[in-house]
Amino acid sequence: MKRAGLFVVGTDTGVGKTHVAAAIVRTLVTAGRRVGVYKPVASGCTTAADIASDAWQLWDAAGRPLTPEDVCPQVFAAPIAPHRSSRHAGREVDERLLRTGLDAWFSAADVVVVEGAGGLFSPVGAATLVSDLARDFRLPLVIVDAARLGAVGRSLATCRAAEAEGLEVAAVVLSHTTPPTGVVADPASAVAIARDSAADIASRLPTIPVAILEHAASRMPPGIDWAAIARC
Repeated sequence: MKRAGLFVVGTDTGVGKTHVAAAIVRTLVTAGRRVGVYKPVASGCTTAADIASDAWQLWDAAGRPLTPEDVCPQVFAAPIAPHRSSRHAGREVDERLLRTGLDAWFSAADVVVVEGAGGLFSPVGAATLVSDLARDFRLPLVIVDAARLGAVGRSLATCRAAEAEGLEVAAVVLSHTTPPTGVVADPASAVAIARDSAADIASRLPTIPVAILEHAASRMPPGIDWAAIARC
């Protein structure tokens, strides 16, 4: 069965994945798509319905379809790797549920945006890495990195690692995780570093669209057909 969707993964934790995923979701919703959202597992929050949680932000961006618990069926409190957070709570990550939790969304939506946890090779279960889920879901990847110095190396390394794993990289997004400072005319300013980093990445990945998401932007900038990338 054809599945339309995107898997948003990061170069690391704290690089703006949720911000990017939610912006893509809102862009697709604005284009008239029914969008499902899924985060297989999360740590650092007590419930998926917490308005500060990644799951709630994705759910809200999609127009609140189904429930926050459908968005993220496994949530653990300790802000550490999910499989260790679950053990701290006296539980274990359900590895089967990591995968089957996605199924409900394909009957409720035209396209599904999945957000991973941490980086591409971060563990989400005792025997499962984010890359394993990406392979099982067979969705194109959106690689996210923070729009700061080092983005070129981090993004290219993640893209090449994904390709080595047989995964399809569909886009790269640099996210301003904090308000950028300085002016473009200053090459060491945050805005200039983001612009130049995106240009360097695009020159080395000529077939892959590269975007910059501004701090607090609610939607992706124009120029990329996210529905086409998601194979809608």
